[in-house]
Amino acid sequence: MREEIVHHADLRDQVRQIMDKLGKPLVMPEEIVHYSEWVHAMKERIAALQVHDLSDITASVHPACHYYKLVKEDAIYDPDIYGGQRTATVTGLIKELGAKVGDYSTFFDCCGFGFRHILVQRDFSRSFATQRKIEVMKEEANPDVTVTHDTGCVTTLDKSQFAARAHDRNVGIPVMSDAQFAALAMGAHPYRVCQLHWHSTDYKPLLEKMGIDWETAWIEFEKDLKRLEANEIEYLTWEHVDG
Repeated sequence: MREEIVHHADLRDQVRQIMDKLGKPLVMPEEIVHYSEWVHAMKERIAALQVHDLSDITASVHPACHYYKLVKEDAIYDPDIYGGQRTATVTGLIKELGAKVGDYSTFFDCCGFGFRHILVQRDFSRSFATQRKIEVMKEEANPDVTVTHDTGCVTTLDKSQFAARAHDRNVGIPVMSDAQFAALAMGAHPYRVCQLHWHSTDYKPLLEKMGIDWETAWIEFEKDLKRLEANEIEYLTWEHVDG
């Protein structure tokens, strides 16, 4: 993306116009990194702020195709994680937080999103997501959660499971991003901050196992919604979240 902006003035102008609307200058960075690499680099500091014990949690990892297959030389590898044979992001965070990593045989398979499949062959995406990923994870690792690092992967793996459940397939694993998983570990509100109410697969058993009182959190969030509906507040701010 950085290379495209540097070499194409018309694209650069479009980006500059967007930045102008945000009241920010266009500054070309030395490097653009994937957000999960920042999470990976900060994992020790995240663990230092951890308030929930995750030692009883087993998490399976789905690596996003666009992260390590498109520009493979940019991906982060670590000899201490899978012997350097798989990307270190996501897995490194899970291990740092004290959770167990559940391995499975289709680790390298796509989530089913497939860049264009989700748009033109959604049934294929749902079948692939559930049969090649979720069911295999369930049968081989039986994790409490699947953690990934891409919104497309989270959405595809999470929201495809309802269709498989209707056909009595072996699914039912909650899916979230590494950022959500880290935030929950640090005590972030599951709804105000982590927005888990947008997720389809039942995540409540996971929260209970993590020691998170989701029922109280939901009551708090419903009160927020009532204040928004009554126009008492225009939107939730960090002050509301902290309160």
